[in-house]
Amino acid sequence: MVIKLVRISAVWCPACLIMRPRFQEIEKIFPDFEHLEYDYDLDEEIIKKYQVGDILPVLILLDNNKEVTRLIGEKTVQEIESKLRCFI
Repeated sequence: MVIKLVRISAVWCPACLIMRPRFQEIEKIFPDFEHLEYDYDLDEEIIKKYQVGDILPVLILLDNNKEVTRLIGEKTVQEIESKLRCFI
């Protein structure tokens, strides 16, 4: 089983700046996950692949490369952790 967390954000996005330290905390909580980060403006293929809309940041949980859940916008560390634990 390979679990990945795909994070998509942008440098101009206020919610993305707020979420950066929260995502870093999530990385500590789930160290066995592969953590991938993409820029909304620079990684067009990833944006198309995951059909990311205009609301950022986006956090996608993949299990064996299949999307199992997606979080969009500003969330607390507790909200993110609770949601992710439902799928592992």
